[in-house]
Amino acid sequence: MPQYTVTAFNWSAAGYNAQYNTSYTATLDDDDGAYQGGADGNESISINGGAFGGSVGEPYAIDISFTDTGGTPHVETFYFFNTGGSWYFVPGPGSEFTVGATLGSYQSHTTGWNYSEITCFVRGTLIETERGRVAVDSLTAGDRVLIADGSYRPLRMVMSRALTADALRANPKLRPVRITAGALGHGLPMRDLLVSRQHRMLVSSKISERMFADADVLVAAVRLTELPGIDIEQTCEPVEYFHLLFDRHEVIFAEGAPTESLFTGAEALKALTPEAYEEVTLLFPELLAPQAACRTACHIPSGRQQRRLVARHLKNNKPILASGAVAVP
Repeated sequence: MPQYTVTAFNWSAAGYNAQYNTSYTATLDDDDGAYQGGADGNESISINGGAFGGSVGEPYAIDISFTDTGGTPHVETFYFFNTGGSWYFVPGPGSEFTVGATLGSYQSHTTGWNYSEITCFVRGTLIETERGRVAVDSLTAGDRVLIADGSYRPLRMVMSRALTADALRANPKLRPVRITAGALGHGLPMRDLLVSRQHRMLVSSKISERMFADADVLVAAVRLTELPGIDIEQTCEPVEYFHLLFDRHEVIFAEGAPTESLFTGAEALKALTPEAYEEVTLLFPELLAPQAACRTACHIPSGRQQRRLVARHLKNNKPILASGAVAVP
């Protein structure tokens, strides 16, 4: 069965309003993409390489305040599981909760959570290909897609996952981000573009060049929601997400705007459904090599760095532009 390896913290040992100075490596073994606790006899958990034991109790996604190691306050969702002896929690993707952070107080919670955060396009998104702009749901393996250097690369695999309205209501983090037409400058994207929260867009600015010595950086869509014209969808209309897999991580064009293909580093592979993970790794075992996690199409700042980049643009009233547009000084 697929295994999911994550960094976890022992809530039972410290609780709320406490500093966490120790992290643990938790490996969860399951035959589906949802953590269900005691309701699923096929789940088992190992902490720091110990023996696998069954999960118990209810699974919770709990919103909790915390202060990161730099003294900045946050409220984020943490994913709780029970090993039978202790409660552990896992921070979400890109979280600033690290060793040395101080957990605050409970805010609210929901029951149930998934192992994965989806990173992909929605049905109907137009992708630039050798035969023109083609809807992502019409692409097939072998189609040649335009990449950032102006050449075309063949698609190796197209995968999809449909989510119901109930699933979106139950887990708001699965709702897409809408980047309205023109929000990234110079008319890009050409139409409203809907992507998952963790899907990254290639943006460019003098500020990013000063911060990272690289004008062009990939930034998660959810980080861009502080900017005008970019928001998380509040409706719960059913949505279907699509993964586009190439031989390597690529920058491609969706609704004219530069964005990433599926990144197959170790953490990104965990974001696939168990069925997709099994298929991808059986067909492309080289993706499991340690160096695969380093082959990014261009620089990807950390979650904190992405937030700082957006904050500096807002403070200086400078727009972030889709890469390839004229950078604003």
